[in-house]
Amino acid sequence: MNTKIVSHTHKVVIGATLALFMAGCFGPTVPYVPKELEKQARSVTVAKSTPYNCRLLGEVEGQDDAEGKIGPSYEKIREGALNDLRNTAADVAHGKRALVAPTHEKLMCSSVGFFGGRSTPFECKPNALGKKVVAQSYRIHAQVFDCGEK
Repeated sequence: MNTKIVSHTHKVVIGATLALFMAGCFGPTVPYVPKELEKQARSVTVAKSTPYNCRLLGEVEGQDDAEGKIGPSYEKIREGALNDLRNTAADVAHGKRALVAPTHEKLMCSSVGFFGGRSTPFECKPNALGKKVVAQSYRIHAQVFDCGEK
């Protein structure tokens, strides 16, 4: 009788261990949500070129990553990095009318294995994203300009 209890307990432990192992093999299940744009950063403008009649305040960086989450679209992860960039620029501008001009952007991806495991991140282009290559992080460097009072 004692052997039946041990063997049943043994089966339960093995089953629970296998269930935990398999749950970790199929990748993340938490959806990605971009970093939020803070209230004071809503007035920060993003420009495609260096503005005229504005004073350079410095450089900032915005970044977002999808570590441990379902791979986001290029647009969503870039939106999160832009929001972070604008949040940081608002802090640098101290209530001034700020404008950011991106100087460099980098998308990092990872390839997805058969059981959902991911490779070491590597730099990639947006058109590389798909079922086997997912966005991992996005980074934007920019110059911040003071363009007067709000």
